[in-house]
Formats: sequence, structure tokens, C-alpha cells
Amino acid sequence: MRWKNVSLKVKLIFYMVMGVLLVLASTTAMIISTVTTQEEALAYQQAIEMARSYANEFNGDMKANQAIGKTIATSMSNYDSSDRDEVNNMLNAILVTHPTLLGTYVAYEPNAFDSNDELYVNAYGHDVTGRFIPYWNKMNGTIELDPLLYYDTSDYYQLPKKLETDVLTEPYYYEGVFIVSYASPIMKNGTFIGIGGVDVSLYYLDDVLSNVKAFDTGYAFMTSNSGMLLSHPYNKQWIGNQTLYDFGIADFSHAADDIKQGKSGHVETIDQITGKKVVMFYEPIRTGNFSFVLVVPKDEIFAGVMALRTKLLFISMAAVIFMAAIAYLIALSVTSPIKQIVAGFKKISDDAVKGKLDTRASNDVEIDFREIPHGLNEILDAVITPVRDTIRVTNALAKGELETRSKLDVQGEFKQLADTLDDFAESLDTMIKDSNSVLTAVQNNDFSREIHVHGEGDFRILTEGIDRTRETLGLMMEERRQIEQIRKKEIHHRIKNNLQVISSLLDLESDKFHDHRVIEAFRNSQNRVISMALVHEELYRSEDMESIDFSDYIIKLVNDLSRSYILDDGKINVKVHIDAVFLDMDVAIPLGMIVNELVSNSLKHAFRSGDKGDILIDLSFDGEKFTLVVGDNGAGFPEDVNFRETESLGLQLVTTLVDQIDGTIELERTEGTRFRITFK
Repeated sequence: MRWKNVSLKVKLIFYMVMGVLLVLASTTAMIISTVTTQEEALAYQQAIEMARSYANEFNGDMKANQAIGKTIATSMSNYDSSDRDEVNNMLNAILVTHPTLLGTYVAYEPNAFDSNDELYVNAYGHDVTGRFIPYWNKMNGTIELDPLLYYDTSDYYQLPKKLETDVLTEPYYYEGVFIVSYASPIMKNGTFIGIGGVDVSLYYLDDVLSNVKAFDTGYAFMTSNSGMLLSHPYNKQWIGNQTLYDFGIADFSHAADDIKQGKSGHVETIDQITGKKVVMFYEPIRTGNFSFVLVVPKDEIFAGVMALRTKLLFISMAAVIFMAAIAYLIALSVTSPIKQIVAGFKKISDDAVKGKLDTRASNDVEIDFREIPHGLNEILDAVITPVRDTIRVTNALAKGELETRSKLDVQGEFKQLADTLDDFAESLDTMIKDSNSVLTAVQNNDFSREIHVHGEGDFRILTEGIDRTRETLGLMMEERRQIEQIRKKEIHHRIKNNLQVISSLLDLESDKFHDHRVIEAFRNSQNRVISMALVHEELYRSEDMESIDFSDYIIKLVNDLSRSYILDDGKINVKVHIDAVFLDMDVAIPLGMIVNELVSNSLKHAFRSGDKGDILIDLSFDGEKFTLVVGDNGAGFPEDVNFRETESLGLQLVTTLVDQIDGTIELERTEGTRFRITFK
């Protein structure tokens, strides 16, 4: 079938449905691709964070156990009473106080404790040599005292003796129990005289890890530095007897290589228990070079992704069906009156061929098409000459020749017809020129130009429609600008809220630690997050959503830092001199973080407790470049430290951020410390 023989209704439906289908298909594909990629990344990140959290938790436990062993050794290094019973009581008390420990012990070189080993041969807690080697343990469930075994060959004794440093042994079996030992050397006047330490049963780790669940059926286990399995929720016979290398699987061996090097990562492989495709995440436990391993079925990780993809496809299909129905109704509303008009024309033409000029077209059609049969009937009411002249003038007007006029010398109603046609041409010419001026202004985004020539009747409908369209477009453009402003505000508001959530999480996490260096690291990270959150808050409050009042931002940043470091009132005075400048976020964020790091350094290091002093923040602009000065009149920056190569994360971050804004940084050590940063 030739395309021109296809009905208008079918063409309209086809074009509209195909257009909607193409638009929806492309946008849906893009949305699905973007959203699923984000969901996949989020799922992976969730698993990684879970593994990292457990690894940190076990690392803390191991550090605590190692600290107990080191405390025993340190106490013995300073012990001069030579009372074996007193030492036994101490070891027993430590074991009772720490239920997670399997055993506590000291082991001295021959006669190194009190030179009386011959008096204790085969005594309680001694062997045939009489050496002081008490081992308080819970091997059989209750606390017992036994002499240490295998000290002449085992790593728990020989490694501290050889290395004269703290040792965490590789897992090993001691009297049938799978354990690790935390042993430290006992030194007297620089000479090794024995060890002190604790043992931890790895069966305790297995009990804890067997209860770890990830997603629906994921599980966890732990390996040593060599890849040996220290726990497993399903195959207990693998514990202490199987390494990741022993499976003969390339992915497992790759993970074991990373674990040996203390790296974190993940591999996709086949689970040896279930046969399913899984993702194996591993995170190092720094104390002892162990590794926490989390195994999660791949289909569980991506379950949310697949559900979201299915839902988006369903929505797209429903939209196509809905738009097809709308297209059908639109096509029907257009073609039905056209068919009716065509039928009327056909009847008139058939009668005209037969000479019946009294036939008239029906006016019972849609209002948008009503002028067609009405005009036709008016034409049929005239005689042949006016009709031909009218056709001539009408044809000329249809071709855009709006200056064409009637040439008939007629009288009465015929003259009125000719005059009316001439007036029509004049009005049409004027209206089109006026309407064209309005449309040209609209194309140039000028919506203030109004229609001056409205005409009458349907011409007025046309011109008023153009005017209403102009007004509507103007309102739409204004609404679009307002929506864009709201969208930008919402984005900055959400970013600010998310950064504040991160800051709160850092604050909560820091409460879990007592080491001031760890707490300081959390506070530094929290201040950096707050500095970025303040930028987004200022952008949210700004009028143009593109730049912020940097002076107001710095004042808020300094107030937050002051609260963070709990300054004594009146002791440390922060002076801020900022020119009235507005900076975009690409400069404001790194510049704010630079100020955060330098002011934090001054607050932490420039003044001793109780000292008085000033911290200066000065930003000026000379018409070509900005100059930022941050300094203090405190103790001064150390002469032997190069701030560009220091191990301080804060100063490394400052130099990196200065490079990011294409600036330069200089250090002045006169009258305290001043960093001078220039940028364009």
C-alpha cells in the first residue's frame, strides 16, 4: 500500500506513537543505565563498609589483647620483688578479669627470675628444669596453672627472644587448641631475660564470625596473613588446615596475595559451599596482618537493582500504551470534522457538475473548522464572475500576495463582496505583519511585545491566540527560571544535609575511641566536612545560586572552629578582614578548606594552654588577583620543617588545594607564622 493512500488518522497515530516510543525508549534506557549503575555502586559500597566495620572491630580486640601481653612484660621488666606467688596471683587476676583470653603467662630464662630454679624442680607451674614458666589457662574450661610447653622451639618464645620486640604469632595448635599468642620480651638493663604474654583461642573468633550475616545468606570468615582459614561458619574442618591457595582457584589465590600484602579488595567467584556466584570482599586487620572476609551472593547484592530496572521498564510500557490511546483520541478529533467537511464538499461538487448551484455545505462541524463550510456557502451565493474574481484574489492571498485587490467594476452586493475581499486582504496583511513582529520578538526571548492589530471574528481568535501564547510562554519561561532556582537550592540543601549527617557520624564514631590522636583525626575530618557543608549552605541562601559572600562564610567557619576547639574567652582572638567578594563554589570550597586547615593548625599548635594571642584571616583583591593571608603571632612554624614536604595531612591538603585553584603559597616566619596565598 502506498503511503499517500494511508488515512490521515492512521498517519497521525503512527507518527505520535512512534515519536513518544522513541523518546521514552531513549530516556528510559538512559535512566535505567544511570540508576542501575548508581545502585550497583551503592550495593558494593554497602558490602565494603560492612567488611571494613567488622575488620576495624576485630582489629580493636586484637590491639587490646596485644596491649595486655605487653603490659605483663613491661610490669615484669620493672619487677624487683622476686616473689613467684605474687606473679602467679597477678597472672590469675588478669585471666579472670578478661574472659576472652585463653591464657596468661610469663617465661624466664634459666635462673633469670630469682636464681633459685633448683628449688622449684617439678613444682606447681614449673617443669623438670625448675624455670619460672607459669601458664594460667582455661584449656579445660576452668582456670588451671600448668608449666609452659615447647618454649625451646615454639615461636611464642623464640621470636620475642630473637627479635627483642612484641610478637603476634601465626595461628598454631597448642595441646590440641587452635590459638594465637601475643608475646613481648622482658628486658633488664638491655638484656633479654624472658617473655610475658597472653593466648587467645581462635574458636572464640569462629563463634563470633559464624553469627555474622550479610544481606540474606551472606556469611563471613577470617584468614591469617598466609591465607589460612581461622574460622568458617560451615566447614569447621578447614579451620587451621586449609588456605585460600589450597582451593586451586585463581580468584582465591589473587585474594590471598592481596591479604598477604595487607590490601583490601573484592573478587567475583563461585562459592565452594553453595555453588552460587558470589562477591568475596576482604579487609585487612592490621594487628597481626589477619583479614576479614565477607562472602555475599551476587544475586542478593543486585536484587534491588533488578527490581528497580523491572519497575522502570513497566512504567515505560504503560506510558507508551497511554500515549497511544491519547494519540488515537487526538487523531479522531482532527479527522472526524475533516471527513464531515470533505463529504459536504463532495456533495457540492457533484451537484455543481450537474448544474445545481443551490446546494449548500452543512455548518454543523467543529468550531475550528466551521468557517470552511460557511465561507463555501457565501461563495456559492454569488454569481460566477464574482466567484472567479474571488477565487483569483483568494488564490493570490493563499500564496502570500497580500497586496492583491479585486478589479471588478461591480455595484451593490457584488461591490460589497469585492470591497470586503479587499478589506480582508488589507486586514490580513496588517495582522500578519503585526503577528510576525510579535513572533520575532518571542524568538528573541522578548515577551513584552503585544499584538496591536486583533482583527475581528476568527482573525481575532488567531491574534488573541498568538497573544495568549506569548503571555503563556513568558510565564513558562519565568516559572522555568524559578523552578531552576528551587532545584539548585534543593540540591545545595540536600548536599549540606548529607555533609552534616557525615559530620554527625564522625562525631559519634569518635566517641568509641580514647586515643587522642584518633579523636583528633576524627575532629579534623569533621571540620573539613563542615567547611564544605557551609559552602553549600551559603549557596542555598544566596540569590544567584552561583556564588557566595565569602566574608560571611569565613565568619561562620571560624565560629564553628572556635566551638570545635573550645577556645578560652578572650585568650585567643580571631581577626577576620575580608573584602566584599563573592566567589563561586569551585573556588570557595578549596579556599574554605585551606582556611580550615591553617586556622586549625594555629589553634592546635601556635599557643600553649593559657596563652593569649591573635589569629589573622585577611582576603583582599587588587583588581587582578586575590591575596589570602592566614597567620598567628604564636610560637612560630618550626625552622627545620619544610611545610611542602611534611607528613602532616593538613598541610599536604593545603598545598594540593592551592594547586587546585592555580595559586601560589609562601610561608613567612616573622612575628609568628603567616601563610600568604595568591590566586586569580
